[in-house]
Amino acid sequence: MNPIKIFGGVLVALGCIFRAISLAYFNLLEKRLPPGDLKARRRFEGKKRRALIIDAGFVLFGFYTILSH
Repeated sequence: MNPIKIFGGVLVALGCIFRAISLAYFNLLEKRLPPGDLKARRRFEGKKRRALIIDAGFVLFGFYTILSH
């Protein structure tokens, strides 16, 4: 098998693993947020969105690597 396709598969797997870890982490953090603090909620949502973009980037780049070679 082509080593570039294996590398793409590893990237997809890493993206999925990172997503599972970040979902668990952000679910725990969300429970600890103060109920009325909108500034903290906004900051939390920004970090959560950034983690989603990074995880999706791993998965999409992995699929691109698999499909393009």
